[in-house]
Amino acid sequence: MGNVRTQQAVATPQVNWTGSTLRAALAAIVTHFRRHVPSLNALNVFPVPDGDTGTNMLLTLESALQATDGERSATAGTVLEQAARGALLGARGNSGVILFQLFRGLAQVAHNARVLDAAQLGAGLAEGARLAYQAVLHPVEGTMLTVLREVAEAAQQALAQGCTLAELLAVCRDTAIASVRKTPDLLPILRQAGVVDAGGQGIAVMFDAAAAFAANTSPILQPPGDVQEGHIAQTMTFLDNIEALHGDDAFGYCVNFVLLGENLPLETLRETLNELGTSAVLVGDQQAVKVHVHTEHPGQLLEAALAFGELDAVRIDNMSLQTRALRAAREKASESPHHAQSSRTGLVAVVPSPELAKVFASFGAATVRGGPGMVPSAEEIAHAIAALPQDTVLVLPNDPNVATTARHAAQFIADKQVDVLPISRIPQGLVAATAFHPDAETHEVARQIIEASQHVRAIAVTKATRDLDEPVTVRAGEWLALVDDTIVASTPDFVTTALAAFEAANAAEAELATLILGRDAPPIDSLIQSIQERWPGLALETIEGGQPLYPLMVALE
Repeated sequence: MGNVRTQQAVATPQVNWTGSTLRAALAAIVTHFRRHVPSLNALNVFPVPDGDTGTNMLLTLESALQATDGERSATAGTVLEQAARGALLGARGNSGVILFQLFRGLAQVAHNARVLDAAQLGAGLAEGARLAYQAVLHPVEGTMLTVLREVAEAAQQALAQGCTLAELLAVCRDTAIASVRKTPDLLPILRQAGVVDAGGQGIAVMFDAAAAFAANTSPILQPPGDVQEGHIAQTMTFLDNIEALHGDDAFGYCVNFVLLGENLPLETLRETLNELGTSAVLVGDQQAVKVHVHTEHPGQLLEAALAFGELDAVRIDNMSLQTRALRAAREKASESPHHAQSSRTGLVAVVPSPELAKVFASFGAATVRGGPGMVPSAEEIAHAIAALPQDTVLVLPNDPNVATTARHAAQFIADKQVDVLPISRIPQGLVAATAFHPDAETHEVARQIIEASQHVRAIAVTKATRDLDEPVTVRAGEWLALVDDTIVASTPDFVTTALAAFEAANAAEAELATLILGRDAPPIDSLIQSIQERWPGLALETIEGGQPLYPLMVALE
């Protein structure tokens, strides 16, 4: 503790934080974190261009901050509860869900607090770390979970010695930085790639900003200067152009608001909203609830909500692009006996492009835009689930990071049975969607979908973003091929690399290969000719997938 006290002697640490101070601190964290997003995304341990941990954490933090934009006289406990609700709705990917658990732990400990002191912060960190480990199906050490746990443990030790809030945050910062440095010792894949854990580094950036804010100094951690400008520009362009969930639509309005009150009758409120609209999603408690409803008459709906409490953060938009596409799909489905409106089971698929959305919709799936590098929020997935008329819904996440968010989203839907299927790649998801029969028993549909996906080998070809020596030699800028997420080949030539992947996937025993062409796919005539010559019994199909990051994906059946 001696060094911490010496470093902060020149500043005037704030003993406790009020609600407004907490809000300002969170804004400072978001501002500082935003500068680190490109370098955090660059820390992905695989040399494929889908590192999005920094993006997911930033979007979750921004959602938490936006949720606190309410009453300026709010207590510290209220602001933390607001931030937790915002993180709940905005959580994206594993890192976002873990961040929500951190906010949740802080909010639970300090829910009645007028100000936040060091003891409450320490207890909140301990609870947040505990909840984060519970939230992850298979916790792995050497990740942001480890960093959070070690920060919480160090906080308890510092509190035992006596410290101010500012001093405690400095201990958290120093512990996070030291913990991140050790992550390669705990995870061999990090050590092999020569990087630290991206989520853990994000935690360190957050505590660095918080400690600097508390001590009225500048953050210690600065974005590395070796991140290419193109990478930074590409990432920030993505952040500036994330598609909004809602757009213009002739089918009605999407109404979002926060309802504040005392002992809000949630079930009565839900019934009232369902009478005036559709697709109602309510998330919150008896003091504050976030509401989302589709309606033709937003004025009537808001007037009815006023009978229960006070309105805040009201937003009225035309229906989302996803809803518009879903309506069109339903109209088409009504003409087909295979996809009758009386179907028992609904299907939601998360897809990375409009082109693939059309393909999945043709098999009866409602779609949500997302995938590597652009994980949708839990709220977006929940909206898509709620919009379906069926009481039972299956979800195809089609990406391992999306799977965590989808399971998180399922918690929002109280009146439907939602099952997130273990399908984490687009090629498997595509074949799985062909096995979707909405009129069969739900458990039988799920069984058929999973069984169909298990007979698929997924090939992905992209450009490597970093050098790697194991399991194969990879050089940045060369073509890289993966089979079921395992790197199998890397060469300067696209066709050579793709053929090596077909060989590794045992194409000789397959019957059909579906080539899913990405947005930046090179000409494939030569590849098709080579495949036909080497495996003459393999049937080929080609789909314009339009997916980013992966110029070629293949479903090998």
